Amino acid sequence: MVRTSSNRAAWLSASAVMAAAAIPAAAEVYLNEAQALAVILGEKAIIRREQKALDETLRTKLERASNIRLPESTYTFFIATQAGQAVKYAIQMNEIGKSEPITFMVGMSPEGKVTEVVIMVFRENRGWEVKEKRFLNQFRGKTLRNAIRVDEDIINYTGATLSSKAVARGVKRALLLLDAFYPGEARTKVAPTSQFVQPLPLSPVLTTTDSQGSLGLYRQSRYAMGSVCEIRVWCRYADEARRAFATGFAEIHRNEQVFSAYREDSELALVNREAGSGPVPVTEEFFNLTRYAVRSWRWSLGALDVTVGPLMKAWGFWQGEPRIPSRTEFLEAQNLVGCNKVSLDRRGRTVQFQRQGMELDFGGLAKGHAAKRVARVLQEQEVLAALVNLGSSSLCASEITPSAAALKPHRETGVTIGEWPIGVAHPSDATQCPVYFLLEPGWALSTSGTYEQHFQVDGKKLSHILDPRTGWPLNGLRSVTAVTRSGRRSEALTKQLLLLSSVERAAMAERFKNFDWADFEVSQTGALAVNVNSRRTPVLVPSNQPL
Repeated sequence: MVRTSSNRAAWLSASAVMAAAAIPAAAEVYLNEAQALAVILGEKAIIRREQKALDETLRTKLERASNIRLPESTYTFFIATQAGQAVKYAIQMNEIGKSEPITFMVGMSPEGKVTEVVIMVFRENRGWEVKEKRFLNQFRGKTLRNAIRVDEDIINYTGATLSSKAVARGVKRALLLLDAFYPGEARTKVAPTSQFVQPLPLSPVLTTTDSQGSLGLYRQSRYAMGSVCEIRVWCRYADEARRAFATGFAEIHRNEQVFSAYREDSELALVNREAGSGPVPVTEEFFNLTRYAVRSWRWSLGALDVTVGPLMKAWGFWQGEPRIPSRTEFLEAQNLVGCNKVSLDRRGRTVQFQRQGMELDFGGLAKGHAAKRVARVLQEQEVLAALVNLGSSSLCASEITPSAAALKPHRETGVTIGEWPIGVAHPSDATQCPVYFLLEPGWALSTSGTYEQHFQVDGKKLSHILDPRTGWPLNGLRSVTAVTRSGRRSEALTKQLLLLSSVERAAMAERFKNFDWADFEVSQTGALAVNVNSRRTPVLVPSNQPL
């Protein structure tokens, strides 16, 4: 067992990046952020994210005029655009029910009307009825002029009064914020891209000094690739950090233009539309990742399969309404799955599907690829050191500059600049991190798990992760984290390790012995079993969380 020093442990708990976005054990996750946005704004919507700051003057004015409390200092809006116009808005809210927050998203039109409300996370054992459409559909068409009162404007359901009031309160708050930040005709106008995602004032979250002066650790988050993406950089000046963020996020958006499953104008969307009818010429980058995916499908014995989309749809995962498909639906979807049905022509650099209705969705593989590309771009910018975090599941540390290599460990943390402690969260309790990997320059880390969403089938709790070989979701709480030099390799490893049974993994132990990985599994009694295989990557175990 490796125990951390008190100084290092304090820094880890304050600044480490969570590699797995798990949830408290009592929570029921119905939709993640990307799925909620797909329901409200459309699966193929081109989405922009804008963060608005609420200063004290505006807060006081709004609260006095509306009698609605606005406790947060910043709010994030998601805006669907079409032909240069804003067509829909969405905002995520957290409202206390009885004692725990309900996380939900409110969709609104430019006319200031509610278009959709969806529950994302419910954390209490009563009041869950508010997730049902018969309740949520009542909010459609409501505006800031409506009182939206439970038991008057909104019908309540037995046992869900506090939850109903929490959702109603959040809807009113969402409408108020829309009117405040996007008044009148301004709601249909789209600001230039350069004005979107206005960065917060740049100030370092951690500082140190060397013989050349001061150093600062800067961080910035934006919404892209269907998730929240964060970049952290060590720089000497705020202007250097600002340029690094502009370059890094531009590379993320470039990757999104190629591999996004949520954009109609992406290269992936073009391939999915046309490859069933004949060979489609693609870019070298797209061809190479597709070829890697097909090779990984063979290497993983079918566990990693980027053609699994039809099965995901049959189970209702893409629609946010999980269900058991009929036998006919299931067999039809299975007939469209399998990388052996993808034809690649290296000479012509084309992709073709052997059956109409097939489609590709690179998912985590695209994020692992993008994280590595962004880290390289930042390295070319001569940033001292950088960490790229895409969706809290795909991370990559840049190679460091020669000047950074000469720096001494941080005086407070004992960690060398360019090394990043990454906390791997407990699959059923995000407040615990039983293991920290020390991600070194040039290395990538990926996490996959069954902890995000569940639904009940015949008394069994099934996850949103499908096994392409059987077509059925996995059950139980598990997560796997892998560390390799390649972002796409770490993604492939986590998917394979997650899907293999203990018998299969034992039979293939020789194949995995040279990789660094950690497997977490929660038993039916709630006990956590941890299996760590680490040869090159330093592993830190907090002293208050013995394995």
